[in-house]
Amino acid sequence: MRVLVLGGTGFIGAALARVMTRQGHWVGVFHRGRECEVDNGLHLHGDRTELHAWAYQFAAFAPDVVIDTIAGSAPAARQTLAVFGRLASRVVLLSCMDVYRACGVFHGAEAGELEPGETAPPRRLHGWMEEGYDKLGMERVVAAWPHSAQVTVVRLPPVYGPGDRQHRLYSYWRRMADERPAMFLPRGWAEWRSSRAYVGNVAEGLALAAVAPRAAGRLYNLADRGDYSEIEWTQLVAQAWGWNGRLLITTPESTPAHLRVRARTAQAWCADTQRIRQELGYRDQVPVRDAIAATLAWERAHPPQDTETGAGFDYHAEDEALRRLGWTSMPTRPPRTRQPPPIEARPQAATGSDQAKGGEPVAVPAAAPGGSLETPQAERAPLARPRS
Repeated sequence: MRVLVLGGTGFIGAALARVMTRQGHWVGVFHRGRECEVDNGLHLHGDRTELHAWAYQFAAFAPDVVIDTIAGSAPAARQTLAVFGRLASRVVLLSCMDVYRACGVFHGAEAGELEPGETAPPRRLHGWMEEGYDKLGMERVVAAWPHSAQVTVVRLPPVYGPGDRQHRLYSYWRRMADERPAMFLPRGWAEWRSSRAYVGNVAEGLALAAVAPRAAGRLYNLADRGDYSEIEWTQLVAQAWGWNGRLLITTPESTPAHLRVRARTAQAWCADTQRIRQELGYRDQVPVRDAIAATLAWERAHPPQDTETGAGFDYHAEDEALRRLGWTSMPTRPPRTRQPPPIEARPQAATGSDQAKGGEPVAVPAAAPGGSLETPQAERAPLARPRS
């Protein structure tokens, strides 16, 4: 097949282009001029807001499938469908699981009861998002399009892996590499569960959805098995790096200000991925421990500038909090001299059952007894199920 990837040099797009090339497809990429690993197909350097200007080149390539990895709004979806709707037999758009009400409840953008699961409806608000970003609006454009039967929409959770420009594992790795004796996990946040996905597995799933005839006109959730809690996830990262410190589950008062989580952490953010597994036979190709190890190796080789991450590093404040908890042994390695200002994690303060008000902090080993961690039940309490 001839496959055109919009955003083919980005985090997900580059991994997808590699998979499609390995599978024998003729791959073209449309991107803004970044270095591209695909060397046997079309290369077009341009801005996705000007797709119409490239219509002649797109028609000359004659793609069977177009995969848009960067459309993030209703206007972007309209442009993609207008340019490629009659040119390609299949269009694949990447969405996000923040379209579900559970995400709005978690961020405090939607009031009311917690989302119990089963048939999680779309959210109504998106006040925590960047201006111009609205995946729900993008999906509504697809649903209203007369030829929506040729479009496949794939919803993704937070994605990590080599090349992640958000450096989702960096805050874990930095503290472990700096030999910190302990890491703070506020109560509520420690128990919070979320789906995640490794970029290599995402690329495999997208490639499958792009070529499978049954995927036409369908909407899928794509995520790795295992909806880990934050403490389980941190333990997995610690095992992969070989860190033997302690994880401190702390009250808000015992948690340094820059590490407090302001969200309704009682609201899990988990996805039901049974449809793509049952209909298309999708399976995770990279085990979670291998995925974490590969990501940590990349984080070590590509540390970001401090201002590029949302993780606050204030080792002085963390040491003071440890002393108040009775810790007397501090790390021998000095903290980094460049420390970014603290960044609040969420816009709303957690209340009620989201974070315990009382009780003593609890210290948990970074590695479970025997050096292994029991994998939680896969697909536990799904809160997001795609609708046809």
